[in-house]
Amino acid sequence: MRDDWSPTLVAMLASNEVTRCFLIQLVSPIKGTVRMTDWDADLTVSDVFQKSPGFNVSKWTVASGGRPAGIDLTLPFDSVGPLLADDIKRGAWRGAAITCWLANSLNPSDREILVDGFVGKTQFTDRLVGNIEVVTKGDALADIFLLTVQPKCSFQFGGDQCGVDLAPLTLTATVVTVTDAGRFTIAVTNPASLNFTHGKVVFTSGANDGYEDWARSWTPGTSLVDLVNGAPFDIEVGDTLTISDGCDQSRSGARGCKFHNNVNRFPGQDYTPAEVQGAG
Repeated sequence: MRDDWSPTLVAMLASNEVTRCFLIQLVSPIKGTVRMTDWDADLTVSDVFQKSPGFNVSKWTVASGGRPAGIDLTLPFDSVGPLLADDIKRGAWRGAAITCWLANSLNPSDREILVDGFVGKTQFTDRLVGNIEVVTKGDALADIFLLTVQPKCSFQFGGDQCGVDLAPLTLTATVVTVTDAGRFTIAVTNPASLNFTHGKVVFTSGANDGYEDWARSWTPGTSLVDLVNGAPFDIEVGDTLTISDGCDQSRSGARGCKFHNNVNRFPGQDYTPAEVQGAG
């Protein structure tokens, strides 16, 4: 165990009568927050962690030096909840923040984090077996790589690396017709004639309230939005959302970095050596 853990927690683990337990919290912008414990009674640490016989940690390790912990855990997926099998099937928990603690059941406030990360891939089979991939922050940091040399921008439009403020480029809209969970038309007042292709979409009501995606394409004439991933739940006529202007990821294209007054941050390699030499 780590040498920076609570001395009382370490003493509990070293004693003959161990009262350890595990706490887990999942936070999704769509499904809200779920808190569970493997102890045989509800435990309270500011909020209540509900007892759940289906939640079990079978193996765990901790390490120093910044390396992520290893953990094998089981979560209950069923038709009752709090984690619904149908939600796992639809991928509603993908991207949810997840934290798992080791704690003393006699004093659950005395706890230490084992895993702090987010939900990656989710799978579910017709044999009522499901699984989720927990990606720790340490795992994510281990995947750092250099930017790909390519002619277009690789930054997420409106993200920290891009720097463009999406607030004045974001409008509210209402769903008018629905083709499926990834294609629908909207009613939107667009006085600035924004182009929503590659723009950010955030649902603000309905079954997908809180869900975020990106527009693969936008058709101005019909107001058709085609999402990149598609919403996990059915989209209904009348659902509301916000939609942002997009960027074509070029330096000087019709709606690229130059159009958005952001050309100084353009990371693409759109000039060949010959072109650079000729320009000089």
